[in-house]
Amino acid sequence: MKRILVLALSLLSLYGYSQTVNVGVRGGLSIPNVVGGGDNPLSKGYSSRFAGTGGVFAELGMNDLLSLRLGIEYSGQGGNRNGVQAMSSNQLMASMAGMLAVLPSELAPALAPALEQIPGIFYADVKNTTKFDYLMIPLSLQVGKDLGGSWKSWRVYAGAGPFVSFLLSAEQVSKGQSKLYIDAAKSKTLWSIVPTELQQPIAENASYLKDVLDEKSEFGTADIKNDLRKVNVGVQGDLGLSYQCNRNRFFLEVGGNYGFVRLQKDASNGSNHIGSATVTVGYAYRLGN
Repeated sequence: MKRILVLALSLLSLYGYSQTVNVGVRGGLSIPNVVGGGDNPLSKGYSSRFAGTGGVFAELGMNDLLSLRLGIEYSGQGGNRNGVQAMSSNQLMASMAGMLAVLPSELAPALAPALEQIPGIFYADVKNTTKFDYLMIPLSLQVGKDLGGSWKSWRVYAGAGPFVSFLLSAEQVSKGQSKLYIDAAKSKTLWSIVPTELQQPIAENASYLKDVLDEKSEFGTADIKNDLRKVNVGVQGDLGLSYQCNRNRFFLEVGGNYGFVRLQKDASNGSNHIGSATVTVGYAYRLGN
């Protein structure tokens, strides 16, 4: 909130020097992706998805060339992964703890050490969409030029600057059924880590546990907000074309953004950054003279 206050006060301090003040709205399509880094397989394999973006802004025109824009926007981020992919064992182990609690007393002590051998990453063959919802505060310096002549109502411009964003929600939506494998080659299921002498007793007395480790599991939606950093900062920019009609301005913009802060709190869960391309349309109204 301190960053937002500083940005707002900065714009207010420039108000007296501005030639024009515009307020407006814009919205459109966000095409985000989760950009991976490092060798962690949890960071890899993402492709773009479609999401929404939109918000309100105030723009102070300093002269015929320059203006400063501050916005408050919703930004949809995330990405898709389809097919065989790495997945974190954190949630699996949490569910395993509950299963161990109801195992027959003679099996639980023997099985617990084996389950500790479950790797931090397993593999499944599913369709996976990671969805992040952010409140984004972008500040950009706009540089533009009127086309003049018979095109005097038209203007081309470019803008760029920093942003700060706040994570509103994050979920991982997995669709389909898949066995859980120890490697991307799907050579063995997680059931293979259970000692041979325990497999038959477990199958007879705790078949639900065998089903999880050796049969197809149904995947669903998981809330992953607590695994991610709540604040991000980065850079964003736009190229635009606008049409001025009296106090009204209509515009089309294409642009993008990229976050500098790693998404995951724990690097063992991957090392990714947000980023998206955007296509928006908007309307602005000039205040005052």
